Amino acid sequence: MTDILIASHGHFASGLKSSIEILTGMSKKIKVIDAYVDKSDYIKEIDDFIAKSKRPAVIFTDLKGGSVNQKVVLRVAKEKDIFVVTQTNLAVVLAVILDTEKLTKQHLQDLINQSQVELFQIDDDNNSLANQEEEFFK
Repeated sequence: MTDILIASHGHFASGLKSSIEILTGMSKKIKVIDAYVDKSDYIKEIDDFIAKSKRPAVIFTDLKGGSVNQKVVLRVAKEKDIFVVTQTNLAVVLAVILDTEKLTKQHLQDLINQSQVELFQIDDDNNSLANQEEEFFK
């Protein structure tokens, strides 16, 4: 099992952890940092994760270039086998936590590619809702 940290502005990280618990019951395997919800310094939590995590490990952040992401990237810059994934969504965290293969950079990239955001649009003009549901659940 890959060690996972989710770090975000506000309660996004703990919200993802809550969703993962509901869907998989595996939330105890995830550490979270909800930054800027109080005056605590979360850099120590990042350092603790880096020091204690088994490699490879993954740190998910919310916004590319955001303050949380910047602090994570600076802390892991010289670390080996800690991957930083930004622009995080629930699908990619689930993909990593449920995956059974050894995590490599290429395999992580494949999981990210499978977890991309998609536009789902219902075409009211050409199809009935029943037909659309049938196609969606194939």
